[in-house]
Amino acid sequence: MARGSKKTDAGTVDSARPKTLKRRKEVLGVVYEAVSESGVDGVTMRQIAEAADISTGTINYHFKNKHNLLILAMEAAYELPEDWEVYKGSPFSQLQRLAMGYVFRSPRDRFWRFWINYTAHSTRDDEMREHQNTRYERQRKFWGELVRDGIAAGEVDPDVDPEREANDLLLIAHGLVLRQLQSPTPANREEAREILTERFDRLAAKSPTVRRAQSR
Repeated sequence: MARGSKKTDAGTVDSARPKTLKRRKEVLGVVYEAVSESGVDGVTMRQIAEAADISTGTINYHFKNKHNLLILAMEAAYELPEDWEVYKGSPFSQLQRLAMGYVFRSPRDRFWRFWINYTAHSTRDDEMREHQNTRYERQRKFWGELVRDGIAAGEVDPDVDPEREANDLLLIAHGLVLRQLQSPTPANREEAREILTERFDRLAAKSPTVRRAQSR
């Protein structure tokens, strides 16, 4: 299946017809659901095809095999949010949008359960592990670029080290996600929000520009 015409959070661009992109997202959504329920080893291409209401031959033609489908499903999850243009012109707001969206997905979103299964399986699969490490580095680099752009725009404290801050933010985000997976309570969700909010308050340059960006 052709890749979709959307930027990822690492700034790369894919291309496909809108109808193809919509169908692809539907199929990948089925992957998240199936893996979150059955695990990587338990899910089959036939199971995914039936849930997506397509033939096994069609899904094999477009995705080749389950291994490739899982990698594409992981990659697709990091596409920029559909409301990304709303934050255009404010790197600091873009960074906040990514971090908050990363940690506070909808309770109905099955991606994080897919992610934890994928991560566990990748400890036994060199290609999946390499892909996930590459994906992480691209994400860290992109977040670092947003911090750097935020400094240039006067939105971020100029004494901040962009690479260090991006790395710390990702480590914090992953920790908050794991905590919510283990104990998905309103209290833990609120605590995660407070931790991220406090982090961004410290990161921000104390100026009217930042206050306007934060209020969006």
